Amino acid sequence: MLALTALALLLAVVPARARTGVLQHDGHSSHVELSMCDTQQPDESLRSAHAELSAQKKLRKVKPRAPESFEIDTHFHFVVTDDTAHLYTMDKINQLANAQLTALNTAYAPMSITFKPTFPPTYTVNTAWATNNDDVAMKTALRTGAYSSLNVYFQSNLSSPGSSSSADSSSFLLGFCQLPAAATTTSCLSSPHSNSTSTCTSKSSSPTSYIDDGCNVLLATMPGGGMQEYDEGKTAVHEVGHWFGLLHTFQDNSCASGDSGDYVDDTPQEMTATDGCPTAKDSCPGSPGLDPVSNYMDYSSDACYTNFSPLQQQRIIDLYKLMRQGN
Repeated sequence: MLALTALALLLAVVPARARTGVLQHDGHSSHVELSMCDTQQPDESLRSAHAELSAQKKLRKVKPRAPESFEIDTHFHFVVTDDTAHLYTMDKINQLANAQLTALNTAYAPMSITFKPTFPPTYTVNTAWATNNDDVAMKTALRTGAYSSLNVYFQSNLSSPGSSSSADSSSFLLGFCQLPAAATTTSCLSSPHSNSTSTCTSKSSSPTSYIDDGCNVLLATMPGGGMQEYDEGKTAVHEVGHWFGLLHTFQDNSCASGDSGDYVDDTPQEMTATDGCPTAKDSCPGSPGLDPVSNYMDYSSDACYTNFSPLQQQRIIDLYKLMRQGN
């Protein structure tokens, strides 16, 4: 048991191993090294919100909600290096943006969530920004809207923060996103144990306090973008799941019965991230269910991704209303 716990702790802090991908650009194919997702661990406010929402679900008979629909103010930003600028005409950018918008709206349609973008997207040629070597400057210049506004930065040469990647690097990161922290106005969850309020979140209303909010996505993962096995727009779907507050299905890399994992009860416990699209995978054989390899919050290839679980769908709505809506 001690050895298993130690392994879980190790996996929790070690990034998923890099994978080899094939990038098709300008009629040429090249082998590249891929890292999957660099979204950081949830802070205590988000963990508390997840725990409270999970407890409410377990301890209360939840009545069906009245039909609701949500329109998300959305802003796409294309950021490319000097060397790749010739690949992205405005016609190409609009084509990619529209295809990505379709992928997002399709994935989130079961929640009646629609992404409403501002067109045309912004387009910037800046090698430092495109390689993720100056994220704060990029977002200070480009970010638009409130805390409830989704900004997605499609970067031609995205790499892990702090990696000092160059424009000619063959190592790429698929994406990362800022999880919701505290909202710009105070919101409280009612405690499932009493009539009092339990979890409250608050955040400064100054836009500078959330300038880093948004999702960074490798441009080649957009539909038709050229990253084989990862070019159907599902990376953005995964990262936007984080923006709403969802965690990886393999959160905590643990099979322990008492581990909260992703705090969602209908995603089976998962010890390891999925690679590719296996027909069956069971990293926690002592727990009910097979690994959720088709779930958008795993690390599967795009062809494998098909769904958010019903409770993930409800959690997206609950977290959005608590931490972003109206802020």
